[in-house]
Amino acid sequence: MSLQNEIIKFIMKYRRKAMEKQDFDMIEVRRTMDDLFAKTFITPWTVTVNEIRLRGIEAEIISPENLLRDDAIIIYVHGGGYFMGDIQTHRPLAGWIVHETGIPAIIFNYRLAPENPFPAGRDDIIKIYTELLEEYPANRIAMVGDSAGAGLILQSLLKMKELEMDLPKCCCLMSPFLDLTCSSKSVDENAEKDPFIIPKFIRGIIPHYIKEPYTPNHPMVNPLYADLTGFPDLFVHVGTIEVLLDDSRNLYARSKEYNVNCTLREYEGLPHVWHYNRQFFMPESQEALQEIGEFILDKIPSLQEVR
Repeated sequence: MSLQNEIIKFIMKYRRKAMEKQDFDMIEVRRTMDDLFAKTFITPWTVTVNEIRLRGIEAEIISPENLLRDDAIIIYVHGGGYFMGDIQTHRPLAGWIVHETGIPAIIFNYRLAPENPFPAGRDDIIKIYTELLEEYPANRIAMVGDSAGAGLILQSLLKMKELEMDLPKCCCLMSPFLDLTCSSKSVDENAEKDPFIIPKFIRGIIPHYIKEPYTPNHPMVNPLYADLTGFPDLFVHVGTIEVLLDDSRNLYARSKEYNVNCTLREYEGLPHVWHYNRQFFMPESQEALQEIGEFILDKIPSLQEVR
């Protein structure tokens, strides 16, 4: 593991200890974390950003300065535990995906809990996807998400399948937060190893995100309890010290049950969504983002190659 990784984990653990002592106030945690991310991470200099609105939803299109592909689009769904995060906090990470692929990406502000529980955020994603289908065929669309954003992607696929919509060509999931029962072994086994995710916080989110008639193990909410037949190709990254490690492992196992092409890549000793640290020249972040870029470009070849 790199020196950058060890330094960053040390800093994260120090901050986590301070947060563990606090009561879980969703709005206060949102304010604190959104401010921290917005001040810490910067958008790569190799992309340009333009504000847009899609179906009434605030969004941005991030384009590489050296545009290599204008025949495809990436939908980036930001993470944040289903209750925080926005365009500003995740623009840098979406920007690095654009940097690696040469394909533009759409990032947007979906509705969050507790003000807007499930399925509000999921439905916003489907609105964005439906709008983009008017310009791009489904096999020219990739979806990428981190943490809860990855969970929202799978929730969206389940609903789109129910609606008999054409699904995107492929999806990349970084440290996905999927199992809303929070009952897997890694939640407790990695509780002291994970420098970022606090188990009592993720468990505290669930009653605010999942309301009746849904439950944390409802198949439309929790993909680990769902029929994944017909899902697009999946590429999953997770760190071995993550509280959410089993979410990725169980998704991989579930995918095999339903003959879904799923690739799982575990990074030894890496924290939750370490991809963010690309700006600090962390080699594990560079490698992971390059893998995502290669996966998307392999799954969505240029139109010239298709012809």
